[in-house]
Amino acid sequence: MKQLTLLISLLFSPIIFGQFGCTDSQATNFNSSASINDGSCLYNPTNYSLNLVANLVDTLSENSGLVWAAGKLYTFNDSGSGTKVYEVTANGTIIRTIHIANSTNVDWEAMTSDSTYFYLGDFGNNNGNRTDLCIYRLLKSEVTNNAIDTVVAEKMSFSWADQLDFTSAYNANNFDCEAFYATEDSLFLFSKNWVDLKTKCYSLPNYWTDTLNATLSSQFDVDGLITDACKDTINDRIYLLGYKNNGSNFYTSFIWCLWDHASNFIFSGNKRRIEIGNVLTVSQTEGITLSDNGTAYVSAEKVINIITIPAKLFNLNFSAYFEESTGIESMLNEAPFQLSNILINEGIIELVINVPFREVYIEDIQGKRIMEIENKLSRLPINDFHGLYFLRIDNNTHPILLSY
Repeated sequence: MKQLTLLISLLFSPIIFGQFGCTDSQATNFNSSASINDGSCLYNPTNYSLNLVANLVDTLSENSGLVWAAGKLYTFNDSGSGTKVYEVTANGTIIRTIHIANSTNVDWEAMTSDSTYFYLGDFGNNNGNRTDLCIYRLLKSEVTNNAIDTVVAEKMSFSWADQLDFTSAYNANNFDCEAFYATEDSLFLFSKNWVDLKTKCYSLPNYWTDTLNATLSSQFDVDGLITDACKDTINDRIYLLGYKNNGSNFYTSFIWCLWDHASNFIFSGNKRRIEIGNVLTVSQTEGITLSDNGTAYVSAEKVINIITIPAKLFNLNFSAYFEESTGIESMLNEAPFQLSNILINEGIIELVINVPFREVYIEDIQGKRIMEIENKLSRLPINDFHGLYFLRIDNNTHPILLSY
């Protein structure tokens, strides 16, 4: 039997919390009586026109990731393009090439950074059968040093904790990956699910040795293929860039904006999708990053089909789509009171509720009921659930955090 490591936080308080609901006035289901945002906000279809900065030179035709540091953009090309990182100005001009020693570009797909290091994700996995996934760590001070043209990488190997089948399935698997972002102690990776068009969020520490399993924390139906991610650390907002093939390789691109969420449970807060154009206007979008002043940059690779569309660099500013709100994080910081009884046996959580109730159910972060509790003892198979869920007891809401 698969051994599980279970982290559970069940909060139940005799004190009634503030009313839960959508606190974002831009949402279609805004609730003016709600004081705590429960992540239920819904939005009308939103379209945004990116500002074209420049068509990129053919050297960057296969650019596949983007990161901002020290007033410059850094990017690279994906598989078969060598182990090079390019330093680029904010107007899209290459000013320097950095060679990455001690590395192999099997399929580099994303780049991110914390205050000390750059991280290069060699985790492109179109066939879903790779057993050599890795992330390269580079000293930021060396990459940004104009006097250095070669940087030595540290290789950190990993695997997906939930992958058991490695049968090759080209563009027909859920273990491809092209996106991640870094915090000061962790890396968060987002899968590119070819089969169900969802994304799974995995976590890793920002440094390890040997080979480590990336822990699955949650998933979300993004209705597309995620190609990059970045985090606004000042405002605690996350952007997921992606595209969707609407037939005959006619792609439409989008950005999911995620904010007002519980720490490390990024799909528990507001989730707003913004359409940013089709392949004819934005090519195939592959990289996203944020500059120091909050301006976001998006890069796209060259498309050669019936017509040729050059690689491109855009910028954008989504500040108009956000307003301050009080999210689930405030509830998680409340002093917890343990639920009456929790039993874990053979992959099953048994919840014993010793309080009077009219209605009890568990729902996921998208508001879908996954379990209705009809008596005081209920059983939840934990193998099937990962991430943040909500226990609804009459008019009160309590989070359940599950991971393995």
